[in-house]
Amino acid sequence: MASDTKIDLRKQMIYSIFVRNYSPEDNFEGVQKDLDRIKDLGTDIIWLLPIQPSGKEKRKGAWVHPTQFPTTGLSTRNTGTMEDFKRLCDDVYAKGMKIIIDCVYNHTSPDPVLAKEYPDWFYHKKDGSFGNKVGDWSDVIDLDYSHKDLWKYQAETLVMWAKYVDGFRCDVAPMVPVEFWKYAREEVAKVRPGAIWLAESGAPDFIRFLRSKGAVGGSDSELYQAFDMTYDYDIYPDLRAALLGKKDLTTWLA
Repeated sequence: MASDTKIDLRKQMIYSIFVRNYSPEDNFEGVQKDLDRIKDLGTDIIWLLPIQPSGKEKRKGAWVHPTQFPTTGLSTRNTGTMEDFKRLCDDVYAKGMKIIIDCVYNHTSPDPVLAKEYPDWFYHKKDGSFGNKVGDWSDVIDLDYSHKDLWKYQAETLVMWAKYVDGFRCDVAPMVPVEFWKYAREEVAKVRPGAIWLAESGAPDFIRFLRSKGAVGGSDSELYQAFDMTYDYDIYPDLRAALLGKKDLTTWLA
């Protein structure tokens, strides 16, 4: 783990919430009303899946992928205002829990403000158009971390959010240079010492695939330089086989 990771995190329970479909209200207030029940479950940390608005271009049907979003602002139509968000955070803290939010820094929707203002910060295909390194993700475009100005911008957004939340769950963290994550951790620590860093890692086959394409593909051991915790998909084949009746469930549980 990172050199300053708090060992007591291993005993913490995380409760994940997708605000946009969690309650009848589909907003922060709907989550706030349920905090007592969430606390009674033994929850220590609430993790909010993406709360930003989703992009409009190249959506895969009506149900857009939650990590396809164009800005660092909030979706007032779906989740609430920034003031609503602050009230939720305050209530979470008052009940003795912590709160972390999703951080999707490998890619954005195809129509973000950044693509217009800083097109060089994005990955470009051979024909010069925006693209991504995983073709199936046709509804997103990748950022290009060879630009250090992008590092500064991204770290600044994390510092802004860290004034309100306890940390971040970082989407497809292996596809972003680990050196950026180390830099971001240091910057965030200036305003939120002891912030929680949770990485979505990847199965070995996915990491090998990325590296075969010349893309960044950080292993778990590399990510632990910057992260407190990771979760990956190493056991997904066993789970899938168990659900399909091809393996006994105990194989997955083991």
